[in-house]
Amino acid sequence: MMIKKGYFIITDITGYTIFLTESELDHAHHIIQGLFESQLEVIGTPLQISNFQGDAILCHVPEETVGQGADLMDQVDAIYDAFSAKIAEMQIDPPCGCNACSNITMLDLKMFMHYGEYLVKTVGTSDEIIGSDVITAHRMMKNDVPEKTGIHSYLLVTETALKNLGIENDTKFVNYTQSYEHIGEVAMGVTQLGTAAGNPFQPQK
Repeated sequence: MMIKKGYFIITDITGYTIFLTESELDHAHHIIQGLFESQLEVIGTPLQISNFQGDAILCHVPEETVGQGADLMDQVDAIYDAFSAKIAEMQIDPPCGCNACSNITMLDLKMFMHYGEYLVKTVGTSDEIIGSDVITAHRMMKNDVPEKTGIHSYLLVTETALKNLGIENDTKFVNYTQSYEHIGEVAMGVTQLGTAAGNPFQPQK
């Protein structure tokens, strides 16, 4: 196996657990499936899907397939736009009046991006990515961004990824750090996805 370098992108549905526990399973499944499909319709080259993890999709992007950093950011925005458009569509024309349909407003999307090394391992008929940087990408999902910012639809990107994309000076990202066990402090940038209302980020002093 050859060590590769690239970007890891995780899309994670906010409110997934409470939505399933407070909704009828058959209709909830239909809604979640529709939200996954809305993302899959716009996830394409250079993004490659590694696997699905309940409420999340893990993608990887080989470094050599990325042109301009802004292009990858545009694709991230397109994924969120497709997701939010599907949410809006379901609210306008819900399948019925059950709890699942009424609870659609619980759902939103947050996204995470990191850059580093990885290996592609074949498990059965599918390929999965492994490596310490892949672990870091998953750890990013545990954070206090909502508590500090008041927003739930956000893009969290490591400083490493921002620098490799050449967009570390993009003013829409605000500096943010989080400490993780066995990894240490990770420097990141956070920005709001879409047009969802939120409180301005205020770094802790």
